[in-house]
Amino acid sequence: MLNPRLLVVHRAVVEDGTLTAAAGILGYTVSAVSQQLAALERDVGQPLWERVGRGVRPTPAGLLLAERSQRILDAIEKTEAELADLRLGRRGRVRVVSFHSAGQSLLPSAIATLYESMPGITLLPVVDEAEGALRRLRAGEVEAVIVVEPYGRDEAPSDDLHRTHLLDDEYRILLPDRHPLARRRIINLADLADSGWIVAAGPSNYVRDTTVAVARRAGFTPRFVAEADEFSTAQGYVSVGLGVCLAPMLALGALQRHVVVRRLRNPPDPRHIWVITRPAIVEQAPVRGLIAALRTAARSTDTGDLA
Repeated sequence: MLNPRLLVVHRAVVEDGTLTAAAGILGYTVSAVSQQLAALERDVGQPLWERVGRGVRPTPAGLLLAERSQRILDAIEKTEAELADLRLGRRGRVRVVSFHSAGQSLLPSAIATLYESMPGITLLPVVDEAEGALRRLRAGEVEAVIVVEPYGRDEAPSDDLHRTHLLDDEYRILLPDRHPLARRRIINLADLADSGWIVAAGPSNYVRDTTVAVARRAGFTPRFVAEADEFSTAQGYVSVGLGVCLAPMLALGALQRHVVVRRLRNPPDPRHIWVITRPAIVEQAPVRGLIAALRTAARSTDTGDLA
């Protein structure tokens, strides 16, 4: 790799004609200039100067290097400035994968916060389930993923990834507003044994599995009357009185008409939501900024009466 300082010395000698003149302008001794020219020749691997009497003159390679040196120096300066921008978060790109409900609730607020503090950053969001998200992260296709993990804040495994806990997303029960239990603030799950059940079952079946597990714990097996691929669709089924539905709070979004949200007396464990990245990039300013913005979004998630 060419040394920028040696290029400056070489160019000065070519322009000023002698080692002595160049040394005077640069503030070096003639011996120091000569040593740096010799070092540059070793880096290039071919002669850059030839002796003429008591002086020197550039070879064709020396002339070419002098002509190109300014462009090389400008490119180096530009690259150093761009690297500094990346280091300080003034520019850069962050690709992040989230599951659907986090993409609707957490990510928009986090993006707004990130763009406010780091306006030169570009964030590219993608939706995928945990398995695909983690595969993309390990392959270097994205810089961060937001996923539901089976362990809480103090239970994260020690593996090849860096995890930051965002929140524990509690479950609620959704009922039609004309349901006989809709006026209660807290619902005993056993009282819903005769109700029809709606489940939001996307690529991952954890909500279905959770619904079945919590119902059996209450002494019954849920009778599923409809399946939706997203929670917004499940809400629609609830709103027309088709049945009741278990849903995590983060997935509720805008509550539809004729739907009420109630607590369960013995709720299932919450969804544990994490943002995950690779240890090698966790201290990069754009990634660090995204994680901080997501933590802010998680803390400020406003569920109002849903809480």
